Amino acid sequence: MKRFERLRPLLPAAAVVLCAWLCGFSLSTLLERGGEMGQILGKLFPADMGYLSKVLPPLVETLRMSLLGTAVGAVLALPLTGLCSHRASGHPRIAAVLRSIIHLLRAIPVLVVALLCSFVWGTGSFAGAFAIALYSLGLLARMGWEAVEHGDLRPMEALCAAGCGRWRAFWRACLPQVLPGYLADVLYVLEANVRHAAILGYVGAGGLGILLNEKIAWREWSRVGTILLLLYLVVFAVETLSSWLRRLLEGKVRLSRNGCRCLCCLAALALVWSAATIAPPSVTVGGLKVFRGILSGLLHPDWSLLWNFTKKGVPYLCLETLAMTVAGTAIGAAVSVPIAMLGSRNISGPWWAGIWKLLLLALRTLPAIVTGLLFIRVTGPGSFSGLLTLSVLSVSMCCKLYIGALDAMDLRAVHALEAMGCGRLAVLRRGVWPQAKAPMLSAALYRFDVNLREAAVLGLVGAGGLGTPLLFAMNGYLWSQAAAYLLGLLALVLAAGAVADRTRRRLG
Repeated sequence: MKRFERLRPLLPAAAVVLCAWLCGFSLSTLLERGGEMGQILGKLFPADMGYLSKVLPPLVETLRMSLLGTAVGAVLALPLTGLCSHRASGHPRIAAVLRSIIHLLRAIPVLVVALLCSFVWGTGSFAGAFAIALYSLGLLARMGWEAVEHGDLRPMEALCAAGCGRWRAFWRACLPQVLPGYLADVLYVLEANVRHAAILGYVGAGGLGILLNEKIAWREWSRVGTILLLLYLVVFAVETLSSWLRRLLEGKVRLSRNGCRCLCCLAALALVWSAATIAPPSVTVGGLKVFRGILSGLLHPDWSLLWNFTKKGVPYLCLETLAMTVAGTAIGAAVSVPIAMLGSRNISGPWWAGIWKLLLLALRTLPAIVTGLLFIRVTGPGSFSGLLTLSVLSVSMCCKLYIGALDAMDLRAVHALEAMGCGRLAVLRRGVWPQAKAPMLSAALYRFDVNLREAAVLGLVGAGGLGTPLLFAMNGYLWSQAAAYLLGLLALVLAAGAVADRTRRRLG
């Protein structure tokens, strides 16, 4: 028994090695062909600045889609924060049903939703805004009900005991507690949605993705560099603004009453502008026919694929998707630890931390599909390129979450160890790691949950897993096959998400 306890920490490492082997991980291939990726990156810059006039209109469309989709999703998710809470709703069974629906919505990747919408309503920014709204609804509803579950519901219960209706009591006593945190979550989701909107054009849902897909297909790398440079500047501006707004919500920044009114008016004007300039959906006879075909196919999945245990069957593709997600997340999470320490102002100081944050922002700006295409040039299509892409995506997001945990830690233990004359490594091991370990592991589990959905997006460029046959089936109008692959993806995402949630709760 003691021997098993000693070997227990090695089991996760063995699982990661096994998953990497299943994906065909080859260090020699990376060493031999890694230079090709560097050559492509070198062609991106200097960017073709004469192409700016062509990039600005779809860039503005991307911002409109992101802003409107996030706002609609946030408004619709707000009442669900109470309805989905077992403690606040007073109807546990109804809350459980609503939670199940939200989990199903979250399990479908935003790119797949956008593709379905473009089939029904035609191409354009409305399909992209709708997909972003649905994604934001699921994510914010979950974050909101978790905040309600952990909040103080005694004022609400007191109002209910005094004869106030439960719903009115929720809006008056519980919602004011969670609203600042909810709005901060909305800002985080907006940041992510700007990056999501940038790739939705790959499936005809408007924005920068159409232009990006076209220029990558024509190998016009300097113009691809122009698109990525502008996207980087926009993401930097959005993150800077949302960071300032979060500090305002937390009370760290003060604003006069007139200033608050002006801010609210500007936000309202931006939303009205976004809603007014996005073309409405075009409902046609052909679109309705496609919708009936989608509905019929989804209700009658191809069961032969679900029970096919060859490499073309759903079980093997689920295993491949899980393997590349586990290995990619683990590699990215491990690499992120030393990078995050360099990017933390508590460890490296404000100047070095600022430089690393700008570099990490550039990594987060790079769309998943572009990263996948770069790795496919190195490894060829398949799950190996998907593993490497998910590793890079994990580094970009885990580092941000890790840095937040390191910057928020209690420095008294660190200063005490330094005062005792402990070396740098001893301080990191004894003072920093015990505080950062739990939030870092929780962040890695969150990224694992996200990567399962990103794996479907990578199928668009042939990076292995369930995503490739799913998107091929949808583009070929093979809805019964698409339904089988989608069922496999839903089962995989829900099962893995349940395990990750249980692990996070055990971590505290």
